[in-house]
Amino acid sequence: MGCERQHEGQPQDQAERQRQRLIALLDTLPMVERAAYLLSASDGLSHGAIAFRLGVSIREVETALAGALSKLTEGLDEP
Repeated sequence: MGCERQHEGQPQDQAERQRQRLIALLDTLPMVERAAYLLSASDGLSHGAIAFRLGVSIREVETALAGALSKLTEGLDEP
């Protein structure tokens, strides 16, 4: 029965490790990339709304989001 309990928690443990890894990776991003990503992913803001909030162009937001997504994907794919 002990093995069953160990396997039951495994997906949650893995999800928690991924969450912690994501948080650590977010902390390594440049400020504009981190802010643009969080405003998009968490708050669901459009590129225009993010640009307004950050005081940058929409093009800068697009570049920041592309950079953030690339770095986060690469970091989460590492073993």
